[in-house]
Amino acid sequence: MNQNPKPDYFTLFNLPRRYALDETALGESWRALLSRVHPDTAALADAAVKRQSVEDAAYLNEAYRVLKDPVRRGEYLLQCYDEASTGSHETLPVEFLSEQLDMREAAEEAWQMGDRDRLESLHASLTAAQQQQQKVLAALFVDEAPSMEMLASARQHVLMLQFITRFADDLDEKLNA
Repeated sequence: MNQNPKPDYFTLFNLPRRYALDETALGESWRALLSRVHPDTAALADAAVKRQSVEDAAYLNEAYRVLKDPVRRGEYLLQCYDEASTGSHETLPVEFLSEQLDMREAAEEAWQMGDRDRLESLHASLTAAQQQQQKVLAALFVDEAPSMEMLASARQHVLMLQFITRFADDLDEKLNA
């Protein structure tokens, strides 16, 4: 690896710059690259080589974690196309926000009543919503040169996926408490 500048994460793993990716290929590529740059391979080298090995392994591991995570992958793709990261300046459709608020209120009520079945049902709905957002992002990032309109839509869908994922994580904590 030992290159400056570092390759983008998709290039690093020899994957197309798309949202939908082959997780098996990602894992195999990560393991193969890690076996070449792992600090243990430089145990007998001088300090500079050891330091570079640690830096390369850290970069490789971060790239793997980002591409493996659906939300972070979407954020990274937006960055690859010089799109501003999703943030508080973004607005979501009122219908989406209203639906999420209703679901949060239902989850809180179910939690207070000890209704585990309802919590699990809400969690299943969130999982389906996450999968739907991922399908939309896969369709938006199928082209290696998405239009400005596609990127604007992708920004909004990444933000919705972030929102849904945070809620799902909160619900996971309640279900596993």
